[in-house]
Amino acid sequence: MQESSSTAWDPRAMHAAPTAIFKIYFLFLLTVSVVAFVKMMLVWRIVPPFRRARQELGAEYLALLKSTVDSLRYWRSLTYQGWAIFTSISLYELCNRLLDDRRVGDLLVVYLVREFSTTLTMALLVALVVFLLQWNLHRRMEVSKF
Repeated sequence: MQESSSTAWDPRAMHAAPTAIFKIYFLFLLTVSVVAFVKMMLVWRIVPPFRRARQELGAEYLALLKSTVDSLRYWRSLTYQGWAIFTSISLYELCNRLLDDRRVGDLLVVYLVREFSTTLTMALLVALVVFLLQWNLHRRMEVSKF
């Protein structure tokens, strides 16, 4: 007597291989995390976290704090820009897969979403360039201060 065993197919248990854009995005997030950690280690080297400074700290330490706060603000904004670009590109790739499979009842919706993601990606890339230029100008202003 042979026992019949059936297995249920659960799509949530399937794991797709990461795409190239996801690998780049993950590397980007890892880089931002490392940079933020290194910046905080420079500050924490002078005064460890969750402790008060026992002596009066000089202007150099306060300048380091301001510079670190400003830099982390830029890195945070860059992270949001990266997320938006990743989302837009992923949405475009999803629409292309849906169009290839021809499983969508109303293809007009897919075309509109795909076009929307294209224009969103273009706008985000321009915003990213402007952001990087602003960051560069901010760094130049810090260097030129006496």
